[in-house]
Amino acid sequence: MEGGKIINSEFFDGISDLEDFNLLKFIITSEIRLKLLFSLYESTKSIKELESEFNRKSANISRGLNELKGCKLITRLPDKRYAISSIGFLLAKNIENLMYDCESIDSKSEFWENHSIKSIPNRFLKELLFFNNSTLVKSTITEFAKPINVYLENIKESTEISMILPVYSKIFMDSINEALINHGGHLDLITTKNIHDLILKSDSDNYFKSLVRDKKINYYMVDDLANIFFTATDTFASLYLFFDDVVFDSSEMLLIEDLSSLSDAYRFYNSYKTYIFK
Repeated sequence: MEGGKIINSEFFDGISDLEDFNLLKFIITSEIRLKLLFSLYESTKSIKELESEFNRKSANISRGLNELKGCKLITRLPDKRYAISSIGFLLAKNIENLMYDCESIDSKSEFWENHSIKSIPNRFLKELLFFNNSTLVKSTITEFAKPINVYLENIKESTEISMILPVYSKIFMDSINEALINHGGHLDLITTKNIHDLILKSDSDNYFKSLVRDKKINYYMVDDLANIFFTATDTFASLYLFFDDVVFDSSEMLLIEDLSSLSDAYRFYNSYKTYIFK
């Protein structure tokens, strides 16, 4: 993370054999080269079609095409049309993703900058990019507990829950237990011994113990846990952070409700779980 922005390393991995930075710089420092690459990324085209699309003279179009062809990013077909190469497709796709990631992270840069992330391994900061598609839920003067209330509303409708829990809250745990009991759900939990002990101490009705016994909860205790309260479920995903190493911030939450992004949330959880228990 640099200046609050998470950099997508997949781009650099994808073009490592093409002198990464020099090729990137060569493409994005020329408007015509970049436009040509993305135009051919969409479909094959002739010089005449490209001239019409960009309202440029054929000499300018030809020079740009030759430069891209020299980098093996495009090819000329037998019918004299131009098409993007496999290397060019990979480059264009990753530039597109990089631009999208930077734009999305900018919109939430305040969230990242205002919280401590030093306990989160670098590889997982990069993986958290799927929260680019999230909504920032914040406390307001009239709705001070808005992030908590939104979380509780969502967790009560969830069935399959995976959670990284570095902080204890009876309100959260009661709602999770309620969801598991009402929906016949399952919780996969990573936490610390201290948090586990607090859960048991406050569990006067023994819901947690009962759910563990019925195999509705699997939990894993670790000594060192990143300061991220992360939840992935079949209905939503969320992320809370800490102001510093000890102060949890319940006033801001990143929330994902787009079902297509939930697989990324589960993937992140499983990746983190594999990492800490390797």
